[in-house]
This record gives sequence, C-alpha cells and structure tokens, in this order.
Amino acid sequence: MLGFPLDPLIKCVVALFVIMDPLASLPVFLTLTRKQNDRQRRDSALIAAAVAGAVLVIFTLIGPALMSALSVSMPAFQIAGGVLILVMAVQSFLGIEIKSSQEKDLNVAAVVVGTPLLTGPGAMTTAVILAGQFGIAYVFTGATAVVLLTLAVLLLASPIHRLIGKTGLAVISKVMAILLAAVAVEFIKLGVQKILIEWALLH
Repeated sequence: MLGFPLDPLIKCVVALFVIMDPLASLPVFLTLTRKQNDRQRRDSALIAAAVAGAVLVIFTLIGPALMSALSVSMPAFQIAGGVLILVMAVQSFLGIEIKSSQEKDLNVAAVVVGTPLLTGPGAMTTAVILAGQFGIAYVFTGATAVVLLTLAVLLLASPIHRLIGKTGLAVISKVMAILLAAVAVEFIKLGVQKILIEWALLH
C-alpha cells in the first residue's frame, strides 16, 4: 500500500472502535430488540450500523467548516474534545449507563443504538480530530472498518451475550473505558503541544 501508510489507519481504527465500543451497546441493543424476531433484529443491526456510519461521516465533513465559522482552532478543539472524551471515559468506568425508554419499533431501537450510543459526541469529536491529524481519507477508511466490525458485533449480539455473560461485558466495558481515557489524554497532550508551539513556547 504505497502512499497510504498503515500506522495512521490503524490509529484511526483503534481510536474509533474504542470510543464507539459496540460491545458496551450490546445490553441496550438486546433490550430494545427483545420483542423482535431474528430477521427484525438483523434489520435493526443493519440500520444501527448505517446510522452510526452516516452520522460519523457527515460530522467529519461539516465539522471543520463549522469550527472555521466559529473561529475555533484545531488545538482548542483537540483539548476540548479530549476533556469531553475523558469525562465520558470516567463515567463509563464508574458504571453510569445511558438508558432509553423508547422501544416501540424497529426504527426507534436501531436509531437509539446508532446514535447516540455508537456515534455520540465523543465519536464525532474523535473523527474530526483524527481528520485534522491524518486526513479525511484515513478517517473514512477507518470508520468503514469500524462500522463493519460494529455490524458484525450487533449481528452476533445474542451469542456474544450468552458466551461472555453480564460479568464479561462489564469487564470489557471497564477495559474500553481505560483505553478511551488514554485516547483522551493523548488528544489533550497534542492540543497543548500545538498551542505551545504557536505561542513559541515549545520547539
């Protein structure tokens, strides 16, 4: 893959997968789709993944323009985004869950899982920051890979839940929260470094 180094792509895939964390959404997905048959649950998984991917792509495209209109610099966005993601990681680690009482039909269930559970503020912020670091092509490629992985997880929701169990999902969620916190700290560090360079305080 000449001209398309793998390292930035791997970083994009890992960062997006960690913050979208489809395994953490399994209990909610199973709850919202508990009255659906296998075909309906499969359709819900497809819609959820499509919604998550579409929101991620759209925000990645309009995010920089929105930042420009608001006169927000990328370093400032990195720091603010990093703080936001760090707070989300702490909430996740402490077990603060997002719950929804909306479970009336397939579309509602799928959209709730697609956004904000999979592609929420943290994922959108991460996508814009990564696009600023590596370019939109890497983010789109990484997002495609993550959405496909997420779809696979949702399609296998029932067997994964039976295999891992509630305790296993809880452990994985804690590990993902720690990795998410590390990603957030890295964003904050990069933002601070860029500002210090702009102010000629760091070379």
